[in-house]
Amino acid sequence: MKGKKILPISIAAVLIGVSCFSGCVGPWAIDTLGWEHLNLEGTAVRIWGQLTVSESSDNWNEGFVWDTEVHQNWEDYEYRVWADNHAGLGLFSLNIDNLTRTTEFHYRAFGEYLKGGASQYRVGVDATFIPGGPRVVTDNATNIGLTAGTLNGNLKHMGGAPSCTVYFLYGTDENALNQQTPPQTMTAVGPFSASLANLTTNTTYYYKAVAENDADAWSGFILTVTPGQPLIISRQPGEIGKDHAILKGELWNTGGTPTCQVWFVYSDVSPNHLDQSTPPQSMNSTGSFQASIGNLTQSTTYWYQAVGNNGVAQGVGETIEFSTTSTTKLGKSYKPSINELDKDLASRIPARYLDLIQKSPLLMYLFQQPRIRAFLIKIL
Repeated sequence: MKGKKILPISIAAVLIGVSCFSGCVGPWAIDTLGWEHLNLEGTAVRIWGQLTVSESSDNWNEGFVWDTEVHQNWEDYEYRVWADNHAGLGLFSLNIDNLTRTTEFHYRAFGEYLKGGASQYRVGVDATFIPGGPRVVTDNATNIGLTAGTLNGNLKHMGGAPSCTVYFLYGTDENALNQQTPPQTMTAVGPFSASLANLTTNTTYYYKAVAENDADAWSGFILTVTPGQPLIISRQPGEIGKDHAILKGELWNTGGTPTCQVWFVYSDVSPNHLDQSTPPQSMNSTGSFQASIGNLTQSTTYWYQAVGNNGVAQGVGETIEFSTTSTTKLGKSYKPSINELDKDLASRIPARYLDLIQKSPLLMYLFQQPRIRAFLIKIL
């Protein structure tokens, strides 16, 4: 058995929360995860797998098989190699180099169970990579007006190609992005954008950045932009006492109007019945705002949302939960159900975090899992 070594990675702290979302022990003990570039030439990659965190890594050997074609039987793949890095939480990986950048490779993670006599194997699903494919991320929209907005993306890897074509796909149906911005040719990594006009006010548009080169195409996350609608963020409350609290929010975008009215709605009855409100405040620029509320009931749970209305449309932040107490205590995001997350939550994540998630195939895989997506959004 090859000795295991710990691979320090910046995402380790984030992945600690994964353990409470792990799957069942059994045939699903091994997952095949994503891949990432290891060199600028697009001829070397790192592939990732995961052992279910409820399993002890001391009981397993983990590795990968890969080939230029898919096989129903994992033992028929041409190459089989043990993992060379272990990052904790069941994560393991393997570096592969000297690849042909335009060739599609199939790979699967596998594990050999070492306890209980005869070897038992568990195998993840088949996944693919093309080493010379590009990498692109979708960024938050800017310059949002009543009928316009600027879509933003960032080309992170050329895949070894001399140039890449980038553009955005967008539309009002998340499952059918039927419109495309004019293609742009890029000869180096970096940000790019496309301005849209003649959009419908208070209509949500879904969009994603796309990059293509001679080897493959890659898409970023699907984000949203709603022309004319204020973008409001609910923040953690401050100075929570036994009968008072300070509610906080941010106006990220006015929606295209010179001013916007902002306030909070709150309740101790239900997160779905916020029947009390603070006085409206007028804002003529983006930024933070807050309101003090009193006459609260001691040791009681409250919920609130930040609200903005610019006279054209209304925007609402996520629901925050807190409890009155004699000592200061931070609130927390209220999530009614894992399957009822707002579709525009990704658009509310600060660009630096969104960029980190999309650059890492491991984080991208985790973010796409409903329970882990909820966890990441909550801590960000």
